[in-house]
Amino acid sequence: MNRPKSNEVYLGFPASSPAAASIRAGREKAPDFPREWFEFTDPHDPLHVFSVDLTWLESHYACQFGTERCHGIDKNQPDVGCCVHGAYMADETDREQLRDAVTRMPARYWQHRPEGVDEYLESDSDELEPWLEWDEGEDGEEPELKTPIVGGACIFANRAGWATGAGCALHQWAIDAGEELTVVKPEVCWQLPIRRHEDYEERTDGEEILRTTIGEYDRRGWGNGGEDFDWYCSADPSC
Repeated sequence: MNRPKSNEVYLGFPASSPAAASIRAGREKAPDFPREWFEFTDPHDPLHVFSVDLTWLESHYACQFGTERCHGIDKNQPDVGCCVHGAYMADETDREQLRDAVTRMPARYWQHRPEGVDEYLESDSDELEPWLEWDEGEDGEEPELKTPIVGGACIFANRAGWATGAGCALHQWAIDAGEELTVVKPEVCWQLPIRRHEDYEERTDGEEILRTTIGEYDRRGWGNGGEDFDWYCSADPSC
């Protein structure tokens, strides 16, 4: 006897999670659909292999932050997009570039510009920048520098009703001033939702190689917390 085929879709997340609800509602694609990958060896380093997700990189994805099409990862704050956690500094260069951007960005672009920024920039103070804070982490993790949260989102996130509109203050200024987004914004901000992951592995002949994987920074890239987002843009076909 022929059994009826099941129409059940593997959601990829716990059935009770916001991620699963968004997939069931048709707003997002489930994460484990077939993808096309391209792999090649660095022509300058035979022990460095790249794996590239062509399905994602050749898609027509476009960030909708600052528009009505961005619903935000928190439905209660749709105008702050995915900026609810603040941006972690990748390294000292990232930190210095952010300082330079703050120095040159006119105050009118920045809704939540903290008091004392001008005085800080004019001084030789070795105190922490007023637009950064130390995140102590959990379970004995090393503290990391990040942008603080103001009103539930990154200190650089402008809200609806601000003169320059909702969106990242740094991004808005960079577009108007012709600045490079990959320089004035924190690295994690301009890379998202592209993810670069590097890991060493042992080749079948026992040789250790470095594998760089470039693809989509999907919900899973955020760890278990990614399943709690009410909506995530990179899985939404409308983006």
